Amino acid sequence: MAVAAEKRREIRWLSQIREVVFGMQDGLMTTVGFVAGVHSATADTRLVLLAGVVQMIAGAFSMAAGAYLSTKAEHEVVQGQIRGEQARYTEEPYIAQEELLKALEAEGLVRDKAYRVVQLMSAERNAFLRTFREKVLGVGTAQERVPLPAAILMGASFALGAIIVLLPYFALSGYWALGAAIGLTALVLFGIGVAKALLAGTRLLVSGLEFLLIAAAAAGVGYGLGLLLPPGLAG
Repeated sequence: MAVAAEKRREIRWLSQIREVVFGMQDGLMTTVGFVAGVHSATADTRLVLLAGVVQMIAGAFSMAAGAYLSTKAEHEVVQGQIRGEQARYTEEPYIAQEELLKALEAEGLVRDKAYRVVQLMSAERNAFLRTFREKVLGVGTAQERVPLPAAILMGASFALGAIIVLLPYFALSGYWALGAAIGLTALVLFGIGVAKALLAGTRLLVSGLEFLLIAAAAAGVGYGLGLLLPPGLAG
């Protein structure tokens, strides 16, 4: 029992990697694209840094708010479905039992064995509802996300990614700062891709290059858009 609980905690922790990876990669790619765009429009390093910091703060709050609202909406919808099924189980238990029976059969359990399992579990309401929730509704407790922690993690990850891009602008200027920012971003994104591959058991180089190429595209688009700005606008 302790092993199962520990495994659930591990899976729940690993599921948070979504917020970390999504938030950090967005912070990196959004900021490097934004900085490249501003840099191509103005040679003022201080202005680029100031704009980058403002973008970082606004982006972090926006990502956190988005994560909170989306996670909360998802949680409320799932809980509504669960409450509805619990009420239906109370009113029409045989329908719920038949649905669970079909779900177990779909997973490869022969009907007579699945029937015996359902009959045994029907005697324990909580056990039946938990199994019904996972097998029929496809909602596992280990993968559930809590709105506030998800929001904090998303916002903090975005801010961390943005800070990494802006670091060179505190020590360098001009194209040296931009080049260092792009290089550092590429390196970190490649590392995120490799780390994701290690956790997922996929190919390290392919995953790392995938993140790297997307970052290069983001920086290129941002720089190109900056070149389209009228020269006087930057001044």
